[in-house]
Amino acid sequence: MNQQKQRIFNRIDDNRVAILDRSRLLFDTPELGYREFETGRLIRGWLESWGVPYESVSYTGLQVTLGHGAPVVAVLADMDGLPKKAGAGRIHSCGHSLQISAALALIEVMKDEPLNGTLKVIFTPAEEMIDFEYRQSLVDRGLVKYPSGKQDMIARGVFDDVDAVLSCHASGEPGCRFDVGSTLKGFVIFKAVYQGLGAHAGAAPFAGKNALHAAVLAQTGVAFLKDRFDPRDGVNVQPVISEAAGTVNIVPDHAVVETYVRARTEEALFAAADLVENCLKRCGQALDIETEVTCRPGFLPLSQSGEINALVKENMLLLCGEDQILENLVSGASGDVGDIGALLPTVQFGFTGVSGRFHGDDFAVTNEENACLCPPKILSGTVLDLFEHPVSGRPGFAARKARYLKTWLGE
Repeated sequence: MNQQKQRIFNRIDDNRVAILDRSRLLFDTPELGYREFETGRLIRGWLESWGVPYESVSYTGLQVTLGHGAPVVAVLADMDGLPKKAGAGRIHSCGHSLQISAALALIEVMKDEPLNGTLKVIFTPAEEMIDFEYRQSLVDRGLVKYPSGKQDMIARGVFDDVDAVLSCHASGEPGCRFDVGSTLKGFVIFKAVYQGLGAHAGAAPFAGKNALHAAVLAQTGVAFLKDRFDPRDGVNVQPVISEAAGTVNIVPDHAVVETYVRARTEEALFAAADLVENCLKRCGQALDIETEVTCRPGFLPLSQSGEINALVKENMLLLCGEDQILENLVSGASGDVGDIGALLPTVQFGFTGVSGRFHGDDFAVTNEENACLCPPKILSGTVLDLFEHPVSGRPGFAARKARYLKTWLGE
């Protein structure tokens, strides 16, 4: 370990109390996407106390730039929480507060360091794909371009000068401290609206058109489709009937089926989406039910940079043994970091130290040493290594971005 890296690691240890205090406060301040107003206020307060300038981006997001010149390395930290499952309230049940904590610790130790490049630390809002009506209202008012924070930042040019991207995420994998090279699935979102004709269910059901039958048939049809999916592609489709009109004595005239279609690769995702879309349409048409199927983009599958992950692993090995690092984990989860990975060399490593169910009310931070102090060490060490051994995705970026905006986001 070189002297600068050792000095930074030591400073993180010296800042232990402040880092843990910030992490606990952030965990207790969960807010939904594009509503991270108090979270932003806290971040700005700490940055101002350190004399670190920042910019507001993508409504509730923030960006800090340290150093100058090439290469440009971006470190991302998601900001949003989730609704509690039981009762009212919110919770950081995906561990995004730990990402914010790590990013702040990184800024605190790097702000006075001589850097052989530019470090951009970006606090990204609205990673969880929920709260659609609110987010659409922001789009309609011109406050954001897209419901995902990173998609909005891509469209606004935040990554146009970036060479490589680092991020981290809490992991619940047992028997290890870190993971590297894991996959994330991509997904698209379908909504099928079936409009039938109401009628008296006892006296004249023949005069109606049962929209609920179309929805049930669509669920069944998708279930039969699953034999068409190669298990290696990790395709996952779980349609739900989210709306159904009528009472026990009225033929239902309205029903809605909604589903994500998930897969590990873009090719498998688009192929599965075509099959599902056709099924949702044909099942309604087969029963002479007026059918409208819409599809909107979710996130792309994450393709990680092997070159950067090799550097990440080297920094993990400064903190633990080889047997404590899980490699190439196959995950069923998704994240908008996949969209970044489609454009630039990107990694997202995992760290343990949490318990309970992800997206569940029992999620908790149980090992603060691993979850709060180790991630900023790995991030800072990898940033320094990327300054010395640059990995750049700048060549061809403009063309990839233009294609992404047109074919994925539909600009």
